[in-house]
Amino acid sequence: MKQYFSFQWHITDECDQRCKHCYIFSEDNCKKRDAMTWEQIQQTFYNCLDFCKVYDRFPYFYLTGGDPILHPNFWKLLALMKEHQIPFTILGNPFHLNDETCRRMKEYGCEKYQLSLDGM
Repeated sequence: MKQYFSFQWHITDECDQRCKHCYIFSEDNCKKRDAMTWEQIQQTFYNCLDFCKVYDRFPYFYLTGGDPILHPNFWKLLALMKEHQIPFTILGNPFHLNDETCRRMKEYGCEKYQLSLDGM
């Protein structure tokens, strides 16, 4: 039986929503939103794979942000996941989901899409 090690991976602060409950926008501090570069993404990805190899575990990623779909290298990252047959879930908001986006995510191996329902 496969034993997984889960990584919740925040790849970007970018989001076009301003939810009251969101920690990214909870303070009015004019913080510049940040995102990982492609080089940082690759380094982190391979570090996680190496970590799992050392501890004899399989990696499982939860991609999050902001809204991970808005990261400029989102589809490139999904291609990397598929290339290495790594299962993943996306934690985001539903505002950019449509039939085409959902189909593409499924083709790349996305197992689940999680969104939060907060407040009343």
